[in-house]
Amino acid sequence: MNDSLYNRYQQAKQQNNLQSIAESANYLNVTEAELIYACVNADDAKRLNVDITLLLPELANLGEIKAITANKYATHIHIGEFKNVRLNNQTGIVLNPRELDLRIFLEHWAISFALTETSSDNLQHSIQFFDNHGNAVHKIYATEKTNMAVWYKLIKQYQMTSNPALNLRPTTVHPQPPQINQAVKKQLETDWRNMTNVHQFFQLLQKYNVKRQQIFDAVSDELAYQVDNHALYQILHSAFNQQNEIMIFVGSLGCMQIFTGCIQKLAAYHDKQSALQKINVLNPKFSLNVIETGIAKSWVTRKPTKDGIVTSLEIFDNHGDHIIQLFGQRTEGEHEQLDWQKQISTLTKI
Repeated sequence: MNDSLYNRYQQAKQQNNLQSIAESANYLNVTEAELIYACVNADDAKRLNVDITLLLPELANLGEIKAITANKYATHIHIGEFKNVRLNNQTGIVLNPRELDLRIFLEHWAISFALTETSSDNLQHSIQFFDNHGNAVHKIYATEKTNMAVWYKLIKQYQMTSNPALNLRPTTVHPQPPQINQAVKKQLETDWRNMTNVHQFFQLLQKYNVKRQQIFDAVSDELAYQVDNHALYQILHSAFNQQNEIMIFVGSLGCMQIFTGCIQKLAAYHDKQSALQKINVLNPKFSLNVIETGIAKSWVTRKPTKDGIVTSLEIFDNHGDHIIQLFGQRTEGEHEQLDWQKQISTLTKI
């Protein structure tokens, strides 16, 4: 345990009314994993065995939980069950369309803790997973319907008797990708047009060793074009008004969490305390929180598939990292929604 950090945490919590580990870690300028590590054996924090290929399938026995996947500017929260977990050596899925729906990249699930926090009105029980940089990959929280007998049994089963050093890696500064010359641009355009499913786009990134937005810049506007940074709220508002089903993807380094359905409540507001513009979606079992101020670039992309063009809105921060991605709901073998296509067409191109 890091006694110095733990003492600073206790002092900061009392003096600044900090409500959560995440808020406290940000205030103390440390990662969440470092702060929870400092709380093991002092507060109600327990280090867990990191073999998640064993732990994740057992989460189905908990019944209902609240799942959270987030990045710096977007938080995706879904209440559901960890059913239908399928894992291989590198990836995994929790496949429950319109319910809890995850894509998992196992190499980034390096550290895990169980934590009990005292909020203003109750205790919050969570299991939290972190990457080798100490950043949150995924979190699950107990709800009133969670089977707590199973929860406590799992914690006891996977709790480590020691708390070894984290040995966190510094965040990698990726080298600037190579410039794309005219010949490569032409080949990129051809390869993009020859795609038969949207997942083949990842092969283009690997083949040409470039970033997503580099490809968007390189191809013609027929395939990708930039739109105004208020596009996210505009498309959410359109989908809310028309009640067509959409898909909302938010990812961390090791997890992608997906919502499919209609938006039931939407709000945009200026947070006076943080001076940030925010967007909230509030459904009974799903919520989305986006810091709109963090949006640096917004793109519409059109990818060919065997079922026709699939259009998405992709939102990035100033480091070029994905904040959020949206699609019209589409079942394999079907054409894209006309409502979604019309909604995308109303976005202001820049």
